[in-house]
Amino acid sequence: MERLDLRKEQNRLAVAERVFCYPMEPHRRKHGPAGYTDYESYRDWLRDEFSYRCVFSLIREKWIGRPGNFDIDHFQPRAERPDLTCEYDNLLYLSHQSNLIRNKRSLPDPCAVCLGKSLRVFPNGSRTGEIEAIDITGERVIQILRLDSEDATGFRKRILTILHSLAVHDEASFRDWVGFPRDLPDLRPPKRRNPGNTRPEGLSESALAVHERGELSEWY
Repeated sequence: MERLDLRKEQNRLAVAERVFCYPMEPHRRKHGPAGYTDYESYRDWLRDEFSYRCVFSLIREKWIGRPGNFDIDHFQPRAERPDLTCEYDNLLYLSHQSNLIRNKRSLPDPCAVCLGKSLRVFPNGSRTGEIEAIDITGERVIQILRLDSEDATGFRKRILTILHSLAVHDEASFRDWVGFPRDLPDLRPPKRRNPGNTRPEGLSESALAVHERGELSEWY
């Protein structure tokens, strides 16, 4: 029994060390809602699309709260491409802080580049929370979004420290911190009356649909 408990604790610690790991493949869009005339109507789709976290900083809704703390960002700014204002594939999900700092400066497209091959965060040791650029793409992201600032580094360190402690001492709270939000949106018709969907197969990949099949991971 003690050996099993130790394995579970080690598994939780391994999960804690992955929360700031960037994806090792470019993001593949699973949803394709279309036809809304107000880009705010895409919010729940984008929440699910980008796993309820900022695509560049990896900050999660559960860590800082959702209302007012996350924005819909236009990859190509509206001032330059007003025709893409309500184009789903031009929309990203960012923390308000990242969006504010970015302003109109150009960032790499996370759907075209592999951020995991450009950025890495140290999950433990003397450099816990520090971020490092692996290539020029990573350097651009860090520079533009100030991901190596004292505040950003300190935030990541605090999150990692808390998660390491919870992984050992409070399993229930740990699961809450690294699990999906409770308010998973239902993107399926008729509840979601969007005019069109270019990727209807993505509905079965939504977190709620996966949860209803009993296949949703308890943490990510």
